[in-house]
Amino acid sequence: MKKTSRKIRQTTLATLGLGAALSIGGIDEALHDVHFLIRKDLDAVRVVKQEEGKRAEVVAKVEDGFAANSLFKLSRVMPESLVSRQIALFDDRWLPAETGQPAPGGQPGMFRREMRRINEAIRRDFFANAVPFGDIIHEKAAKYDVDPALVAAVIETESRFHPQARSRVGARGLMQLMPKTGRWMGASNLSDPNQNIDAGVKYLKYLQGRFDGNLSKAIAAYNAGEGNVRRYNGVPPFRETRSYVNRVMTRKKKYDAPAGGDGAPEGVMTLR
Repeated sequence: MKKTSRKIRQTTLATLGLGAALSIGGIDEALHDVHFLIRKDLDAVRVVKQEEGKRAEVVAKVEDGFAANSLFKLSRVMPESLVSRQIALFDDRWLPAETGQPAPGGQPGMFRREMRRINEAIRRDFFANAVPFGDIIHEKAAKYDVDPALVAAVIETESRFHPQARSRVGARGLMQLMPKTGRWMGASNLSDPNQNIDAGVKYLKYLQGRFDGNLSKAIAAYNAGEGNVRRYNGVPPFRETRSYVNRVMTRKKKYDAPAGGDGAPEGVMTLR
């Protein structure tokens, strides 16, 4: 319900955004030497005002993936005399000036960076629209340089995406942090998704550093404690912990490659 109402609000904002953009100068003016270009690229949808004899001006920009797509689709019903559309997936910077000629300034490196940007844009959009609390997950994962697929898998395993979850031993929130650990990681309210995910991702980053990036050990330490992993020099022989590591690793795979489809991969949860 929460994501549905959010999408409704975003659609409304997109509609208002296009209406506001087209109202700049008035429809009458738009019919006289003024045209609007709705340009969709990887990061945003921009409304560009083009007026004869004047420099083109960006009069609206929508960066949210769902709202941006809604804005671009909405523009299709506008008269072609007023509005045209353009999809631009790449910047021109990495393209060679002439076909068959090497691009100046190390452009192959620019191409790789552009491809990484494409992948990141697709992934960000996937998390924002298909994963509960996905926008926060992606933001905090980027902040601490942690794989967002790992964060989503831990949250699903720990709380099934319920922010008010509490365990018998007192672990709280989406990432089921103990209050002491939460305070250590800077969270004062573990029921707040933003604080909980921030602290949990920061803790995962800490554990990955403590175990030299060994993912299985870091996940095991998240469940059984850092001391137990060191004591057994690996995943402890606890049935609960071994099952926990397997579940997280399995769930991580379904969040790893979202670019293949339009929606969530099979098994991705949605809040009811």
